[in-house]
Amino acid sequence: MDAVLERQLQKGWDSACKVLFGQEMGALSDYSGYLSEWNMKSARAKSSISGKEVTLVSTDYPKSARFASADEIRLNKDYALSINQIKDLDSLLSALSDKCEYAGNKHLGNNMLVESSDVVTDSQYVFGSTNVEKSACVYESFMIRKDTKYAFGSGWLAKGEFVLRCIGAHTIKRCFESHYAVKSSDLYYCHSVVGCHDMMFSFGQRSASYKIGNLALPKDKYKEIKAKLVSEMAERLQKDKTLPLLFELADGAPAATLPKISPIEPKDEKNVGTVRKGFASTYGIILRRAPQHALEDYGGWLSDKSISVEPCTTQYGRKTTRAKDFTWMRIIPKQRLVSIFELLEIGKHPMPEKAARSLESMFSHMKGNLFATCEFYDGENSNVNETPCTYGAVGTYRAFDATDAENVAYTSIALNTKFVYGGNWLLESEFCINCSYSNHLTRCLEMDFCTKCSDSYFCHNCEGLSDCMFCFNMKGARYCIGNTQLTREEYMLARDALLKKMADELDATRGLKMSIYSIGAKR
Repeated sequence: MDAVLERQLQKGWDSACKVLFGQEMGALSDYSGYLSEWNMKSARAKSSISGKEVTLVSTDYPKSARFASADEIRLNKDYALSINQIKDLDSLLSALSDKCEYAGNKHLGNNMLVESSDVVTDSQYVFGSTNVEKSACVYESFMIRKDTKYAFGSGWLAKGEFVLRCIGAHTIKRCFESHYAVKSSDLYYCHSVVGCHDMMFSFGQRSASYKIGNLALPKDKYKEIKAKLVSEMAERLQKDKTLPLLFELADGAPAATLPKISPIEPKDEKNVGTVRKGFASTYGIILRRAPQHALEDYGGWLSDKSISVEPCTTQYGRKTTRAKDFTWMRIIPKQRLVSIFELLEIGKHPMPEKAARSLESMFSHMKGNLFATCEFYDGENSNVNETPCTYGAVGTYRAFDATDAENVAYTSIALNTKFVYGGNWLLESEFCINCSYSNHLTRCLEMDFCTKCSDSYFCHNCEGLSDCMFCFNMKGARYCIGNTQLTREEYMLARDALLKKMADELDATRGLKMSIYSIGAKR
């Protein structure tokens, strides 16, 4: 690590530890394993140009492909393919495998001291992280947005400050090991809290404060107990260089008791049919042929690169959904899984005060009484179907996170999007299928790390494309296939031939063997 970057991150770590634990905790490098434990997996490769290490936001890229650091790649490189190569899909893929390069170390805008990180925009002092935007002092974290500062081992987070091991949060300050936290501060070991401050070991809370184990305490009493517990956390963390994840405390055992609750769920008319119609319309626009099967029949194809969502039954016999393979959610014991509305009711049941005698007694209490949910529900939502995380969502089906989104299915994280299906981390886009790590796309299929593109297919690291296919590392182009400029007439003829081949395969198999992550593999 660069010496200046190391000093700046250590300085930030010291500040965060003082804020959270009242003392410095030693060398940041001693905690690297602990802080990276729940980080999203990224990939490492060698640049085919310089041989230096390249960090990639996803592990889906083929290992046999050519890689390069974004600062080494020449934009708009002409592959000079023949028209015969372009019109035939097999010939096109064969030619691309020898020429295209996947870009890593993608640092956009004004950055300073960024290392071993990919997809970083307008940020400073970043290490071992991916998808970082307008943030500073970020270490072993992912999906960090909107002016976050001092984030360590955290992710899926916006507007955070002094956050340590927090995943799934928005607008939080001074929080440790807390998840699904929104507009809250001074949290330790909390889960699913909104509009709260000064809490420890509490879950299912809204607009509350000074609670430990969901037990409301006088402010002075809370501060007294907090000081003791935080001191014990600091002592154990310094000694072991680790503390248990909140959801590990349950240890897979059944709950000691099942609280009696009467949850009230919002009225919501479930109608997957509207999502099916949206998908059929989008499919027709992009592939220029009506789909031969229903939305669910393409589920395997659409969810191949996204966070998988599965329906489950809670301990109360009600329906819920869970993410099978996303950070801490994959280890929540099914014996403790509840819906968000059940958790809000369980949160009204406080622990006995004696459980807060020590950190070990709190851990022991949580082992028998912790409940958790993969769901987050806030804002005005309607027609939400098997979608764990919704905020201002309308018409969803088996998406993971739909925020201010309309008519989305099988996508991992869709923010401010409409008519989007499959893919991961897509912002401000509409009418897209299987597009990832991109923003401001319209009518696109299989795009990876692209922005401000329309009517384009199978492109990587591109900006400002219109009517393009199979392009790598291009900017401001139109009527290109395989980084080769065509006339409008040539492009339309070749595009229609290629789309027919794809549509035929989709009709026959309900999916495509190739993806933007496979076409660069050596053949």
